[in-house]
Formats: sequence, structure tokens, C-alpha cells
Amino acid sequence: MKTQSDVNSFSQLFELISELARRKYQDGERLFSTIGLNHTEARLLNALYEEEGVCEQERLSSYLHVDRSNAGRGLKRLELEGYIERQRGGSDKRRNGVKMTEKGEKKAGEIHALREKMTESFFGSLTIEEATQAVTLLRKALENKPK
Repeated sequence: MKTQSDVNSFSQLFELISELARRKYQDGERLFSTIGLNHTEARLLNALYEEEGVCEQERLSSYLHVDRSNAGRGLKRLELEGYIERQRGGSDKRRNGVKMTEKGEKKAGEIHALREKMTESFFGSLTIEEATQAVTLLRKALENKPK
């Protein structure tokens, strides 16, 4: 049985994770705006880069845990800016293919550099061992299914 001290530790952990998520979003918005993107657009372009430049729109949305309409708006802007091309999937728009352009690949490089800067500002005070331990513990926590 968990003691009150145990409950407080879990509560503190939950709040710290929430604060890190908020900070990541806010810092991302600020940094990515310097290259003309918002947080969602940068995440979409980065995910597409990780998928070797070609992916279905629905898969990107699922991978990033954003709703399809939000992903669609981000992709539309990326398309208008020339970073991606979309191939229509007939009547089912969720099946649209997305392909990164050369201009998008260059922008993905800028995103990568900003993500490294953001990661360093978040975790620069941790040792590699501490970061590895944190990753292990957070992955273990993610294995728990909501009841």
C-alpha cells in the first residue's frame, strides 16, 4: 500500500512532466517562429523527414498524436510554403500521401538544429547516465495502461 509520501512523490512527478510538456510547447513555438513555422508545422515536417520524406497524412497525425484537422491545417500551410507536396487519395482525404520537397528538406535541417538547442536548454545539466535513467523510468511509466 502506498503511503502519503509515496502519493506526493507521484503527484510531484506528474506535475513536473506536465510542466516539461508545457515548456517544450512554449519554447518550441518561440524557437520555430524564428524560422516561420509553428510548433505543429515543425513537428509535422520533422516527422515526415524521419519517415524518409514520404508518408500518409493520417499516419503523420497518428504518429504525432494530433487530430486530423489540426494536422491537415499544418500540412496545408507547409504545402502553400512549398515544403511538401500532397498527392490526393481520391474521395478519402485521410489517405493523402505527403512528400517532402527539397525546400522542405532544408527546412527540416533548420528544425533539427533548433530541436538540439531546445534539448540542450532543457537537459544540459543532466549527465548521460541521468538522462538514460530518466528515459528508462519514463518508458516504464508509459507501459502502464489507463484503468
